[in-house]
Amino acid sequence: MKLVRSVISVTVVIALMLLGAKLVAAQSQPQQYGGGGGGGMISGTVLGFNMYDQLEPVVWATVYAIGQHTFVAYSSSGGFYQMFVPVGVYNVTVTQPGYVTTSNRVVVSDGSATSINFTLEQSHLPVPEFQPNVTFIVMVLTLAGALFIRRRSRKRSR
Repeated sequence: MKLVRSVISVTVVIALMLLGAKLVAAQSQPQQYGGGGGGGMISGTVLGFNMYDQLEPVVWATVYAIGQHTFVAYSSSGGFYQMFVPVGVYNVTVTQPGYVTTSNRVVVSDGSATSINFTLEQSHLPVPEFQPNVTFIVMVLTLAGALFIRRRSRKRSR
């Protein structure tokens, strides 16, 4: 009977882990523009204030150009980003954990080169160390570990 309970417990923990892993599935990739038709370039730098109120480049900030389609770029080690998009009107938005999301509107014409620089302000909100789905997996593993330790201590006390 104890073996059956142990097998059921392990099966439940594995099922919860797989369920949690399923929640971390990859998100759909934003569309990329290959430049087949008319379009232009949007580029610039992303800077932000650090905890000492010094302006510095923000690395790996996500830059979205949202119009009929969504395009994405990431800032480099110097804060530079660049993307090619089709002709149209775009809302260019920069997001980075720990900073306030900032947007700017731009019109892209054929062969245009638009430079938009962003200066991000700190949001003063705590930055989560784990993604929400990873937190669920850690919680399940912690619960499984606690149950295992509890059973082990009960066996020793008998």
